[in-house]
Amino acid sequence: MKFLTFFILLTITTTASAYVNFIGHGYTSCLNCHYNPAGGGPLNDYGRVVGATAISSGALYPKDWNEEKVAYTSGFLFRKPKQNWLRTQINYRGFQLVQSPGSEANQTERWINMQLDGRVILKFGENDKFVSVLNYGYAPLPPGPKIQGVKNQTEWRSREHYLGYRFTPKFGVYAGLMDKVFGLRTIEHIAYSRSIPQMAQNDQVHGLKGHYLGEKWEMFGQYFVGNLAQDENLRMKGATGMIERTIFDIHRIGTSLTRSENTFLTLMSYSAHAKFNLKEGSALLGEIGQTSKDSKNGNTEEVSRWGLLQTYLRPVRGLYVLTNIEYKKDDVNMEDYTVRWGPGIQYFPIQRFEFRFDIYNERNFSPDSSTKDRWSYLLQTHIWL
Repeated sequence: MKFLTFFILLTITTTASAYVNFIGHGYTSCLNCHYNPAGGGPLNDYGRVVGATAISSGALYPKDWNEEKVAYTSGFLFRKPKQNWLRTQINYRGFQLVQSPGSEANQTERWINMQLDGRVILKFGENDKFVSVLNYGYAPLPPGPKIQGVKNQTEWRSREHYLGYRFTPKFGVYAGLMDKVFGLRTIEHIAYSRSIPQMAQNDQVHGLKGHYLGEKWEMFGQYFVGNLAQDENLRMKGATGMIERTIFDIHRIGTSLTRSENTFLTLMSYSAHAKFNLKEGSALLGEIGQTSKDSKNGNTEEVSRWGLLQTYLRPVRGLYVLTNIEYKKDDVNMEDYTVRWGPGIQYFPIQRFEFRFDIYNERNFSPDSSTKDRWSYLLQTHIWL
């Protein structure tokens, strides 16, 4: 039970500003604000300015500050960098998780210091033509026995490290430890669309990624050899690809395909997704997909299916109201399925601070049994410098 609770905590956290929902602000490509064109990880200078002037609320800034002053203080240590080749960042995330709220017998709550990262970025050339990114930090281990197949287990490790070179503004290549490219990288790492195809927070792999960005099309191709921190027979080796197309200038549709395998398992997933700009910072996201797991030892195959619909509404600057509806079917040959839904609030009172409150309801549907709804809520704090 302790391990299960910790696993939920581990996968529920988010990556700083890797919010695909920001298509509602008109950003169809993650390359606008991130060094990694697929999103996630450190923000570039433009991304930090956008976070300060468009994403965060301006209510707490001094009244005599204009947007230029706010942008100037978006850099590390609240000032504009004096050189162009080095950037440093610090990122902290912690949260309070409450399960079975309101139940005197079953309610549990716990504060978790989930993430503390230090980031160093070296960049050279016009428009950051060459980048080197190191993201090293705290990653808590689950209680109990050590994780099978992971070498030198410690609570401190590299979350990502890679080199990137853009031959032209349209084409670039990246090599190192990175997230796999697949589908919608939503805020929720526990989303079925991320956990079932193994695209969650700690599923990074070593590999080579190519990226093309055109006027209407954006394409990724990535070959990977697994995470080298694992034993070789457990490393998931394979390839993944994603294609997106901009429609009506402000919306995106896309499709993804990935295949990987190790000594024991072959995993293949495919999905289709859409991102709609509702303007004024609001967005609508949707994804459907399927994953097949083929056990080499038992010669058995299991096919799972999932769906996601998320609304992301901004009533005022800095405040976002979310609603998630998720569906999963662990085995398409069975009648059982699960539905999870819930509202959430995300608030950026000022650049560098994010607070979020989520409520989750999950229910299993089966023709042979009846189960109670499972409720939980999460209060999250995120600070970055």
